[in-house]
Amino acid sequence: MLQEKMAYLQDEDAYRKLFYHFYPVLLSFCTTILNNNEDAEEVVSEVMLKIWTMGSALKQVDNLTVYLFTAARNKAYDVLRKKKRALHTVSISSTIQEAIIDKNSPETVYTRDELEQFIGKTIHALPTQSQLVFRLIKEQGLPYKQVTEVLGISLNTAETHMRNALKKIRTALNVYLTEKK
Repeated sequence: MLQEKMAYLQDEDAYRKLFYHFYPVLLSFCTTILNNNEDAEEVVSEVMLKIWTMGSALKQVDNLTVYLFTAARNKAYDVLRKKKRALHTVSISSTIQEAIIDKNSPETVYTRDELEQFIGKTIHALPTQSQLVFRLIKEQGLPYKQVTEVLGISLNTAETHMRNALKKIRTALNVYLTEKK
């Protein structure tokens, strides 16, 4: 009933009631996933804003509860993936910067090229499916959802392949950098 009022009439009172009903449970759900209350609040706010802006498309949602929990879960996982990428990028960048101090010297250019070749070989040595997932996400910039559609695999499978690929690359990179010192 509230969903219909929002969908057809943009009824603010109906939205307020839905918001106060779902916000606390979605917040608890997202906090469990993210282990961070601020991120969880942002995710839930985005999800709740989305249902307000859906307008008449909201009437096509069969089960609002399932829809909201699914949307919240997906957004929370997006946040986790972005944080993981950011941490990974920072760790590789800081490792490379520690190994390379003067960026313009001939020695540094050679070292950087050598390191890039090593990383390329490491990626090429990954199992085929892990290599595909890694290349589509990191090199082509595709989101996980599109990768799952392209490769015909589940999201969990794509995430597992990416996690394994990153772990192998990180391990190989640490060995390489340790040997170079």
